[in-house]
Amino acid sequence: METTVTSPLVRTTRLAAAYRRYLASADAPQFAAEVDEHYAASTLATLLNRGEVELRRAAALSLGMLGNVNSIEPLGRALCDDDRGVRLAADDSFRALLVRAAAPLHQQQLLQVMHLNDGGEYAAALAPTMILVDNAPRYSEAYHQLAICWHGLENYENAAAAYTACLFRCRFHYLAWQGLARCQIAMRELPAAARSLERCIDLSPDVESARMQLRALRRRMRRSDV
Repeated sequence: METTVTSPLVRTTRLAAAYRRYLASADAPQFAAEVDEHYAASTLATLLNRGEVELRRAAALSLGMLGNVNSIEPLGRALCDDDRGVRLAADDSFRALLVRAAAPLHQQQLLQVMHLNDGGEYAAALAPTMILVDNAPRYSEAYHQLAICWHGLENYENAAAAYTACLFRCRFHYLAWQGLARCQIAMRELPAAARSLERCIDLSPDVESARMQLRALRRRMRRSDV
């Protein structure tokens, strides 16, 4: 009598199945709809920190689409995940939620300021950014953009204060740590700058520019015998 050997049934979660379909189709709206039907943001945050690699990647991607302010911290923790795919997805989602962490009007104002800063128009961006932080005092990305304004205008003291205000509201903001380090270097606060760069790298190991800055800074400190 011939015996038929069958493979054991592999259980696939809805999230993993939706993620695989997304990878095949790149249909982000469909992926978001499928995940939203079955998963709360809090559940996705739990999977991001405790799930298998595929689930962590899927959760990181999902939170960028469906998450809220409360999702920023778990995404911030995932920036140093052991898996590079998780780190990349978490980084994209983290940055997206930093922008969305305020009322729609304030988001629009932030985008306008970001456009000015990206174009190097720091003086033009300064006044609207100061108004924005007054109107949305808990908006960490607004303080980051304010710091970029001051930094671009070479007012390093004010820039450092704004970076610090950003970090007070979001300690995982690795770009603010890197910006703060640059200000500290400009103000010749070299040991403090090294600590800020170390914190940046601890939070987000893929920031190669921060690693290069830290190596150069350490060489400078050895030469100066700081």
